Amino acid sequence: MKIRFLFLTLFCGICFSVSSQVDSFQQNIIEYLNCNGTDTQYAQAYDDIFEVLKKQFTVPEVPEEVWRELKVDKAESVQNAIVFLTFAYRNHFTEAEIIDMTTFYQTEAAQKMMLNASNISKEENVQIQTFLNSKIKKKMDAKQEALLVDIDEITRHWRTDLFAEKMKILIKKKYSTKQ
Repeated sequence: MKIRFLFLTLFCGICFSVSSQVDSFQQNIIEYLNCNGTDTQYAQAYDDIFEVLKKQFTVPEVPEEVWRELKVDKAESVQNAIVFLTFAYRNHFTEAEIIDMTTFYQTEAAQKMMLNASNISKEENVQIQTFLNSKIKKKMDAKQEALLVDIDEITRHWRTDLFAEKMKILIKKKYSTKQ
């Protein structure tokens, strides 16, 4: 298990230090993560970090304007998390599989399934059932546990770095934490 984390850490570090360019495989994974709801989950996680931060500081002391300033990089930070997540997906799926997953999740049926399953037509339900019975979905299910381990590790690092970065800014601005 430790070797897996070491590999993932080294792989991410090497990929980011070698080049900031995005290859087609990575771009396809980013597209997939932006249409399957991952971007929305990380946007919410970003906001949740600020709720934790607010509990660390005496809220009346930190003006709302400062909190808004700290959040100006939300879209960029979420996309950075998405880019990190691409390395986990690259370890478990081929580019063709990612394209198949993206194709499904970009459909109206998949979007409805994620938002409100009660509003799905019979045709959309057939499309969803076809995907649920597909080879790619079976592979997704088989890889889910290992993929979640990688995702959890990446997410933990992203949250920790984001929290530390914002905490550092607030302290530099001379705001004090609760005693």
